[in-house]
Amino acid sequence: MSLYLKLQSAKSEEDVKTAYIKALGLKNYSMNLIDIQTKEVWFEAKVGAKISTYEMFTQLLHYVQDKLNNGEALPGFLCVIDSKKAAIMRTSDALPLLIKKDIKRGKSASHVTQDALDKVSAYIGTYIVSFNMETHEDEFVSTVRNAIARGDIIRTQITPDNLKQVFDKWIEMIGKEIKGVKEEDYSLLFFADIMSDGTISTHANLPAELLHK
Repeated sequence: MSLYLKLQSAKSEEDVKTAYIKALGLKNYSMNLIDIQTKEVWFEAKVGAKISTYEMFTQLLHYVQDKLNNGEALPGFLCVIDSKKAAIMRTSDALPLLIKKDIKRGKSASHVTQDALDKVSAYIGTYIVSFNMETHEDEFVSTVRNAIARGDIIRTQITPDNLKQVFDKWIEMIGKEIKGVKEEDYSLLFFADIMSDGTISTHANLPAELLHK
């Protein structure tokens, strides 16, 4: 049975964590305040798919901030997982946001403030790599395993040969999630996306501009 099918039958957060642990082949892990904790990766897990990727990262970064403040060791990667989606990012990419210490945090990770959610969402958008588990569970598993083994997130380079496949994947994972956009506008938004790092575009005066909210 695939990981995705196991996740659809999960009744609790513990079921979700168990399914991911087995699929990723995690060793020497613990499950405490941080849902799954290994030396290389910390995971925030949820059952179902009601909470956004950004809110899950905001909760996970609450723990990272506490550890950072106490001078404790941090993992190389942060990952959020639920019954339908997952995402991973480098911890080092999040540190500039946390070092500022200007986020109005809640009393606990589960009580996310709007200020924290807004600032985290605006910042991490260009750093996370997201996966739809129904269609890309194999890519997620290989990405996490490579991150653990090689210490880096391996991204697929966009070339003339794979541009059509990348565009089709972008539509499924991003385009269809954008509200109020016509299908004929997907190509325009796609090229605006790949020609911007979220702050600076590779070309001036693009007919579309990305806004991270």
